[in-house]
Amino acid sequence: MGAHRRSRSWVKFRHGMLVGLAAALAGCAPDTGGTEERPATEQQALAACSYTITTNTYVGADYWGTIVFKNTGTAAMTRPQIAFGVPSGVICDYDEPGWTHTQSGTTCTYSRTSDLTVAVNASYTFYYSTTSNTSFTATNIQISDPSCGGTTGGTGLSANQKKVAEDLTSIWENDTPTIDYAYSENIQDGRGYTNGRAGFCTGTGDAIQVVQCYVNLRSAANGNLMAKYMPGLTTINNRFLSTGESQSSTSELDSVGNWRADWAASYNNTTTRADFKSCQDQINDNLYYTPAMNEAAKWGLTTALSKTALYDAFINHGESGARSIIRSANTALGNSGQVAPVIGYNGITESAWLQKFLEKRRDVLAGDSTWIEAVDRVAAYEKLRRRGNWDLGTAFRNDVRARDCWGTTYPFSGYTVRQINPDGSWSTPTSYTYSCQ
Repeated sequence: MGAHRRSRSWVKFRHGMLVGLAAALAGCAPDTGGTEERPATEQQALAACSYTITTNTYVGADYWGTIVFKNTGTAAMTRPQIAFGVPSGVICDYDEPGWTHTQSGTTCTYSRTSDLTVAVNASYTFYYSTTSNTSFTATNIQISDPSCGGTTGGTGLSANQKKVAEDLTSIWENDTPTIDYAYSENIQDGRGYTNGRAGFCTGTGDAIQVVQCYVNLRSAANGNLMAKYMPGLTTINNRFLSTGESQSSTSELDSVGNWRADWAASYNNTTTRADFKSCQDQINDNLYYTPAMNEAAKWGLTTALSKTALYDAFINHGESGARSIIRSANTALGNSGQVAPVIGYNGITESAWLQKFLEKRRDVLAGDSTWIEAVDRVAAYEKLRRRGNWDLGTAFRNDVRARDCWGTTYPFSGYTVRQINPDGSWSTPTSYTYSCQ
């Protein structure tokens, strides 16, 4: 691969495995120099909140859903976002006043178009509509808000651990721990333009979420170069939702402007950078980080290393693909019934589980002609497991290949070796020796 080569084809394959996605790299220092001063609620990325769901119904005869949540946190919510899953083939199709939504596969995400205060211990009733005339219960409801701070209540990674995790994934994505928010390219994988820190695609329902979030924070008149693409993105996204197939066409965007240049400029411009970065971080956490941490909690995974390996798998394979690998690991360890938590079940340890999970993920990558070029990314987590760096508290290097851990039949992926420190800072060593020990 090397620093000069940017190959994301294996990363974006995850969208082909998913019609329903259920947030992805954050390894560089905050960008503060020269940014326009904005209210704190707009500068800060949305974070998972403390809440309880007291009502969750969808009445098919009325085409009407109701979600009531109570703010059980320590601060008032100021601009909440609500994301939830609907059955396959169901499309969310209505916005209550003050709300706007996007949909990626089976995940509907509703964002505020204006401020809304939900005080501590107060409840809020949210209404939505879909195309379904069959009753159902929304799944995986996630409430986030700028006021909440932190990450998923107590089950996620610390700030330093998350930075280390995202440094690693950024190496696999761009051969550097520095996250490339300005990246935009049509890699000719049938998914339109691939963009930003997590490879958000215009043809798979996630790039539109970033742009919609950005439009909510900044208008075209206030320098938002991406706002003009929303009609074209919506047309593409509607085709994606109705067909379930990734959309390769970018003509609806190219007729409006230079998408790649405008995406890059939105981050490189010091006036708009904070808003654009915030939206990429927010959507990334919604689609990949939060579901990964929830999955870790479900299966009883408690170490930073296990959560980091799971987080990378969610970014690489998507929620559906990562869960498939989890099921394979459970079955291989004698838990074919998928009993949760798996740690402690019939004596299964976290080390044994992580070892099997990495082996199953290795097999998925090695079994695909495109993904096999990324097989070395799994070896890095295996080396950390063998060294017992469970809390990511010791500096380490990605100087390991799959062939070092599991034999000589795997190709060399060519990632540049970096040293990652416990605080997420990094350097490029001048010498190293490839080893899995």
